[in-house]
Amino acid sequence: MKRHRHPHPEIYCDLNARMTDRHYSLTTNGSVADLKKLGLTSETAVGRRFTFVGGDDGELGVPDDIMFNGVVVHHPTLGYVAEADPDGIYHRSELDDVDS
Repeated sequence: MKRHRHPHPEIYCDLNARMTDRHYSLTTNGSVADLKKLGLTSETAVGRRFTFVGGDDGELGVPDDIMFNGVVVHHPTLGYVAEADPDGIYHRSELDDVDS
C-alpha cells in the first residue's frame, strides 16, 4: 500500500534509540545536526512536525529508509524525543511518489 509523502522536513532519527513504543531519542549527532540546519534545537523544535528518517539498506543493498511522521516532545523522564504518529513506521519505497 502506497502512502502520501508528508510535507514535513526530514530529520535523522536512530530507530535503535527507541525509548518507548512511540518515542525515540533525539540526542544523536545526526538528529542534532539536522535540527541545526533548520535553525532549531531540540528545545525550539518542541511541538513541530517532522518526518523522522533512519537508514536501511533494504533488499539487495538498495537504500530504503525507514521513516515515521511525528512531533518533537519533551517527555518528563526521557527528555527531548520524537513521538511517532499512531500510523507507525514505513519505508521510503512505500511513498506514492517514489518508484519501487
